Amino acid sequence: MFYEKRLSVPKLFLIFVIFSAASPAYAQQLRANDSWLDRPLVNWNRRAGSFPRLPRPPAPDAEAAITPRCRQQVRRPASAAERAVVRRGWTLYAPPQTSGTTKVILAMAGVDGMCRPLSFQAFVYSEGRYAGTLSPLRMDSRADGALTNIRLTSPTRITAEFVRYKESDPLCCPSRISTVRYSMGRDEVPELVPDDVTTRATSPASDVSDSNSDTTAASLFGKRWTLTEMGERSFSADEPYIEFDREQGGFSGSSGCNRISGRAEINEARLRLTRIISTKRGCPGEAQRIETSFLRLLEETTRFDVRGDTLRLYANDRPILTFVSR
Repeated sequence: MFYEKRLSVPKLFLIFVIFSAASPAYAQQLRANDSWLDRPLVNWNRRAGSFPRLPRPPAPDAEAAITPRCRQQVRRPASAAERAVVRRGWTLYAPPQTSGTTKVILAMAGVDGMCRPLSFQAFVYSEGRYAGTLSPLRMDSRADGALTNIRLTSPTRITAEFVRYKESDPLCCPSRISTVRYSMGRDEVPELVPDDVTTRATSPASDVSDSNSDTTAASLFGKRWTLTEMGERSFSADEPYIEFDREQGGFSGSSGCNRISGRAEINEARLRLTRIISTKRGCPGEAQRIETSFLRLLEETTRFDVRGDTLRLYANDRPILTFVSR
């Protein structure tokens, strides 16, 4: 999940994100094949005004348990609000996003095989007071309606993006994005109101057509692509790296700790990296965190762009990894 922070807002409010059960009344309105993002919005956050008690997360099944490998991304609580969440049974992950007195905290009930969060939800607080959730239902990574991006545009305005899958979409590549805009009531008990929702198709090859781009399958082969950027982090060593194999239709390389390999499906600017496997060498703490993030982002890749000796991988319109050929 990725968030945008704005430092120019005049008066900031506290938002913290934890898991919650769905609003029962609203959930009952949805048929099994429905999405709340395709229906007229109702305000599932409307209530009588009492301060709600934080719920406990559902017990994850064995496959969703947080394994030792995935615990590298779990973090300890660093504030009273976070400690309250943990006491209720939630697991915090990822650094908190802050802008002034605004804070976004992520928590989950379990993980999948690639350490992605399962059973997560977005609870919104305004100046320490509960205001509502960003979704009426709890969410799983790589599932229709999963929250992927939040923008704090003002003390009373929030925008959130949710991935949308059709039955024919591969898990790496949702074909649509739904954007929901919310406003915050400034009453004694604040209320988060979903105002509108819009859905658009993703455009995986929208910005790779200029003359400086050599985005063809041939531009990937015969080179060792060494990682230089992953999110806000820079790398200068010879690992991690990947290499593409024209004859085998795959890729191989190193995560910085383990050897990796998988299939590479290339169609013009589109790129899917699937069936990713790695050796099982134990990694020290920081190396494990880098490996977990690196493998997750490789799996999320939907397209690529080669400019000179630089390769960028994207998840739809979002740049996620940058490499150089050495």
